[in-house]
Amino acid sequence: MAYQNDSRVKFINKLINISSGAKQVLKSDDAAVKALHSEAKALLQQARQQFELGEKAKGSALLDRSAATMFKAIQLASPKSIGNNKLTADFKKRKSSVKALGQALKRIASELKRESDSELVTQQLVTLEEDADKLMQAGKIVEAKIELDKAYHLIKISIESMRGGQTLVRSLNFATPEDEYHYEIDRNNTHKMLVKLFLSEKKVSEYGKKMAEKSIKEANKLRANADREARSDQFTQAIKLLEQSTRQFVRAIRSSGIYIPG
Repeated sequence: MAYQNDSRVKFINKLINISSGAKQVLKSDDAAVKALHSEAKALLQQARQQFELGEKAKGSALLDRSAATMFKAIQLASPKSIGNNKLTADFKKRKSSVKALGQALKRIASELKRESDSELVTQQLVTLEEDADKLMQAGKIVEAKIELDKAYHLIKISIESMRGGQTLVRSLNFATPEDEYHYEIDRNNTHKMLVKLFLSEKKVSEYGKKMAEKSIKEANKLRANADREARSDQFTQAIKLLEQSTRQFVRAIRSSGIYIPG
């Protein structure tokens, strides 16, 4: 089984069997909840079988379905008031994080004499936060949180980009190349998620989507090559390929009309 799939299987297994959400599902007497829970467990087992057969793509797709099914079960089993209270708390927490990172962005931009870049990014952040607040006031808590998530990850990527060769990964001391590889996997996944969030917006032009899709295709190809190298324990080469993949995702984000410092 591929290294990153090991952690995903463990995460989804925990989600289904021992998480707080799982406990809520197990307490439910709703037949629909129980059916979804059983389906999530069956999909996880099927995913494991596919990985054992070397069918990585099929296994990964089954893991996605298993997680999505379990989240549906949790949502259906959770009292609406509890769910909304948690979402509201998550929104406030994310908003606080966005504020703190925004201050860090300005500080780093000042140190690097790149205030103009900071201003352009901040303009985008203000729009995202305003949209989030409007959605929150309209009672659309999930949609509001998504807008803040965009802001949060946009700041992180912008800070990293402004630093250039002085990225966060360069300041960390990894015990092994494999540890650094897993760190790069997380970075790659974050960038890929942000691409999806921004490309889902109707305001992205068809040309922008076309260019973004081209970069995404290349990014996915590089990611697949990195995964193959990792399975052969060639983590140094896998890291290089992951970094290239992440850069392609950055290009895709820019193609969607979002400014990220170069």
